[in-house]
Amino acid sequence: MKFRSLAVAVIAAAVSGCQYKAEPLPIAAYNVYSSYGDKLPGKYFLYVDATVLSRSIKPSDINCAAHTFPIDMRAGFAGSVRKTLEPLVAELQVVDAPVDRADLAAQGARGMIVIKGEELDGRLRVVPGFWTAGMETEVELAASITVDGRNGRLLGSTVGGDGNAQGDAGGFCEGGAKAMTDAAEKAMKQVVGRLGEALTNSERVRKGS
Repeated sequence: MKFRSLAVAVIAAAVSGCQYKAEPLPIAAYNVYSSYGDKLPGKYFLYVDATVLSRSIKPSDINCAAHTFPIDMRAGFAGSVRKTLEPLVAELQVVDAPVDRADLAAQGARGMIVIKGEELDGRLRVVPGFWTAGMETEVELAASITVDGRNGRLLGSTVGGDGNAQGDAGGFCEGGAKAMTDAAEKAMKQVVGRLGEALTNSERVRKGS
């Protein structure tokens, strides 16, 4: 009786599917192209809003269709932004909420940098093989950057990036999480690099007006 109950539980779990999470780690883009030889002078506050950078992805075909692959880029994106911008700015202070423009001077800051995750999308396809199946994944990411100085808006831009990765599906499709993570990290590195380039190459930001 116990064996039968266990077998039923195993079958039910297989039918209902599993969630294989993809949680990219913070990854900095250190090869940011800059037209200037020095850091952005002065002190800047940084606020990152990555609220929307979490969603579940389903395979595009029937293979592994019982499983879902949630991507959570919120922590990884925030950490990647910070690691990428720190070498570009003389003094960067992360804040929990945007600081009002009128309060910048009193706190000794030249500007308020706000970076927001705007969109996250992903695709996963199972590629049947002779011995083992493979996974092909793609992740697309978009984010925006605004910089407010003491006297008004200095920069506003939106950038995007995408990443592709392949890997083995594994015995129960669990390999999709690894391939999805790899694709997400590539997309994230592209995006934070482009955000860094938009910031460091802005003449208006450097002049502060």
